[in-house]
Amino acid sequence: MASYLSKSMNGSMSQNSGSSGGNSEELHTAVMDQRKRKRMISNRDSARRSRMKKQKRLNDLNVELAHLGVENGRLAAAVGATAQRYLALEAENSILRAQVAELTFRLESLNEIINCISSPSFFLPEDDALIGSDGSFTMNNYEYDIINNNRWNESIFQATQPLVAPADILMY
Repeated sequence: MASYLSKSMNGSMSQNSGSSGGNSEELHTAVMDQRKRKRMISNRDSARRSRMKKQKRLNDLNVELAHLGVENGRLAAAVGATAQRYLALEAENSILRAQVAELTFRLESLNEIINCISSPSFFLPEDDALIGSDGSFTMNNYEYDIINNNRWNESIFQATQPLVAPADILMY
């Protein structure tokens, strides 16, 4: 019986030491499981926060896309209106250039006419029949008045003063 007791005591001791070793192992496993669960929960929360952050970024980008689309439409309309205005001004400018060229031509023609009229040889007869034997020419009173008293020789129409069109004549 003594041997039974000693075996039994040794067995219980070994059981106690085994169960005490088993308990620490179980405790270690429980702590590890708890840490795993805690880490898993933390990872889930982190993944959820990451998904929420991504979704918020996506929503912000969609809002920005909508604003940029509206602004792009507004700018495209402004560019179209500016292009139309440019074409209209270009056409008007072409018309004005043509008018300036025409009026310049007319002004040059008028200046030539004034120069011709202002020259003393303009009113002299070209007909030899009107030139007398002494070298003088004969003319009636009307022709004499035109040469000696013509209004083209007044100070505003001197040949040294070319005609210049005023700026308001260029506007139709």
